[in-house]
Amino acid sequence: MSIDISGRDRKVASAPVTISIPENHPLVLLAAILPWALLMDLVVQDLKKTTAKGCWWLGRKIKVRVHLGAFLLSKLYNLSDRKLEYGLRDNAAYRLFCGCNIISEWHAPDHTKIEEFRSRLSPETQRTIANEISKAAVALGFADPQETDFDSTVQQANIAYPSDASLLTKLVQMGRKVIDFVKQKITRIPQKSLVEVNLKKAKEYARKYFFQPRNTNIERRRKVFKDLYTFVKKQMLPVIDICNQLTENEVAGMPWNISQTFHQIHEKALRYLKDVAYFIRNHTIKPGKILSFHAREVSCIKKGKPGKEMEFGRIFQLGRIKGNFLFIGPPTPPRNADRNSLIPLVSEHASLFGEGTLKSVAADKGYWKKSNQEQLIKCGLKEIGIQRPSNVKSPVGLPTQEVQDRLKDRRAGIEPLIGHAKHGGQLGKSRMKSDSATLAAGYSSILGLNLRQLIRHQAGKIKLAV
Repeated sequence: MSIDISGRDRKVASAPVTISIPENHPLVLLAAILPWALLMDLVVQDLKKTTAKGCWWLGRKIKVRVHLGAFLLSKLYNLSDRKLEYGLRDNAAYRLFCGCNIISEWHAPDHTKIEEFRSRLSPETQRTIANEISKAAVALGFADPQETDFDSTVQQANIAYPSDASLLTKLVQMGRKVIDFVKQKITRIPQKSLVEVNLKKAKEYARKYFFQPRNTNIERRRKVFKDLYTFVKKQMLPVIDICNQLTENEVAGMPWNISQTFHQIHEKALRYLKDVAYFIRNHTIKPGKILSFHAREVSCIKKGKPGKEMEFGRIFQLGRIKGNFLFIGPPTPPRNADRNSLIPLVSEHASLFGEGTLKSVAADKGYWKKSNQEQLIKCGLKEIGIQRPSNVKSPVGLPTQEVQDRLKDRRAGIEPLIGHAKHGGQLGKSRMKSDSATLAAGYSSILGLNLRQLIRHQAGKIKLAV
């Protein structure tokens, strides 16, 4: 083998480079089968509704085809906005997918515009786009909606573990932040009435609680925690009173981060202190207790899985059709029980793929309910494979043991598919802060999985059994 070391003394300089993208490139094949017109119509409706002044027809034109392609790429490869911007500037296949050869005056959008476009798409629109990809897969013959399995998964919110000691300390930090701003910028309120929030002392109380020996008596633990709560309450009640005194104009003139903290204190601080007081008195958590100051739609979910005793987020209801494509059920409360979600999932299947299309259903024990079984029997399904709890003895609607085993094995196939969706998106844990953005991130994770499945089918790596 010979060695060539030419070019080691020469500097790289800019120069035109021609790159040829073959016809069988995965992104070219994917772009050729996507229902662009339908997806763009969905997106445009949101763009018209979400402008700051309601005048969507003014200003610089938004090249929807470019931004929609960029949005799909970000979900397909789980790219951040900046990485996507760099890819659109440097990757010829990315540019081709986003329509550089069909859009006049094409240019790669800035990462801020990519983020702005995504934020203007409602969660429901992103759910619809993900489900439309499943419909497209059926139309192309890559999937068969007659056989469907249902399951749920938990998307964890972008919050720290919501221990009360941590949240109480966080509350004092927020109070200190608002009071410091009021002292500097709002002269109407007398300085004498402004309390000095002692954040250092609050952290001392918190450390005293956190670093107790493991063998500390429970009564001692409760006393130390109560001391922390009493100090935080003494610090925060004057802060809450000052927040109540501020006018709308004063709040509107605050920087966005101060305004955000103000609203969190104004809306949640007093209620949270009452929730903690309930816990101190009764040693049980109050139903509906606040778990985060910036996230509202967060619930404590216990599914009994090893290593996941408690998860804090929301439940997503998913259906898998034959061919390994997922569709998403209609929005539900963050902690909606699986047994209450089965019929809405079946209705969503009918709205997507047509009435009477569904022939075979499989689901785990969490979806069992007598009324669910009766409803599915009325729908005339050939196979109903809802696994039954051991205490259910009724044979009504029970298939043969052979069919039960087959449907049970088939339903297990949705588990790794959910794992792929979590690994390739934000269905596992969201990076977003707001509730709507967190919900949308979960929906778009399913979108990314469905796009990857389309590529695999086109490459011939998956063949739908006849």
